[in-house]
Amino acid sequence: MIKKTIVTLVILAAAFYLALSLFAHRAPGLLREALQRSLNKKVNIQAIRYDFPGSFTLESFEIEEDRPFDGEISFYADRIFLQVSPLSFAKKELIIDSIEVENAKVFLRHWKGRLTHALSSVTPRSPETPPDGENRSTEQKSVKALPLEIKRFRLTGSQFKYIDLDIQEGGFVIAFDEIKADLRDIRLPPSKLKTRYKIDARLLQGRDERPATLHVEGLTRFADLETDARWDVRQVRLPYFRPYYATVTPAQIEQGALDSRAVVRVEQKDLTANIDLELSELAFGAYEAENELFGLKASEILSFLRDSSGRLKFQAVLRWNLADRSIRARDVIRRGIERSLKETVLGNVGKILKNAVQKINEQGFEKTKEDLETKIKKLKQEWINF
Repeated sequence: MIKKTIVTLVILAAAFYLALSLFAHRAPGLLREALQRSLNKKVNIQAIRYDFPGSFTLESFEIEEDRPFDGEISFYADRIFLQVSPLSFAKKELIIDSIEVENAKVFLRHWKGRLTHALSSVTPRSPETPPDGENRSTEQKSVKALPLEIKRFRLTGSQFKYIDLDIQEGGFVIAFDEIKADLRDIRLPPSKLKTRYKIDARLLQGRDERPATLHVEGLTRFADLETDARWDVRQVRLPYFRPYYATVTPAQIEQGALDSRAVVRVEQKDLTANIDLELSELAFGAYEAENELFGLKASEILSFLRDSSGRLKFQAVLRWNLADRSIRARDVIRRGIERSLKETVLGNVGKILKNAVQKINEQGFEKTKEDLETKIKKLKQEWINF
């Protein structure tokens, strides 16, 4: 009896070992296939090492784009460590408990009003986006994306490039490096679960300029874009980003640095951003028409905003109904700044009066009274028309 029991246990152990060996042999292929189905894009992996029960190491991992950027890379990493949940092998979805990535290169391309990136094939597109048939082969379109859940994604020492082919001929590149990111609860396709994120990076802005610093953190439910987030960016050199600020104002900035802090909320597709702006070393090569900035005399608005140290500080509130596709971001930004500046000017009527008192001594009462009345009437009229 004991001999039969021992023989049975030996046979079971051998069967388990054989099954484990077969699974270990098949696991890399299963993961490769699952990743490709989840991302709905070509995935290249030079080597996969599997460690029981669910640890994988991926060498030279890259995601290729299809049309219109055939063969271009949207994500590359020398090495990725994955911890795959055992539930993935029993459910029709890929569940990843954690991903650790170092020294990755991430690319996001903006062309003809749409964004193309590693996850763009399995994230919702805007109504203006051409149907998948114009951007996918028949074979790809017939493959249903495998649901993907990532419980934690960590990125360190990495680079990110945003290539905007719409804003400038040949493309304008915004590059970040030394990225440290921690994201939790990512689901594709997007669900009602909110994704938490915290990102720190350096913003590159030309060879001769020190990088700006960026910190972003918040929560977003990507199914409907409901968001509660904040950002803090320091020492952005404005002349470098002329292609973008030129869409908001025709004024030419020759010199200037921007610090900005903001709280952003999106509820039922209504976005509200409360932004603090602080500009230093600001110098213009040209103002808008008639020496104005955002509908106000440039010299006056700059004198109202400057503090004793020469910095310009003001707040702006941007409101945007994301569901209204007829509204453009640049119009939202310009209107928000215009309103903010006019409110600031009205709040500085006391400064106008102080300057008027000084001019009484210099120019005489009648001349100063005439100038003062003109300014106040203009401010009132501008506010009524706004």
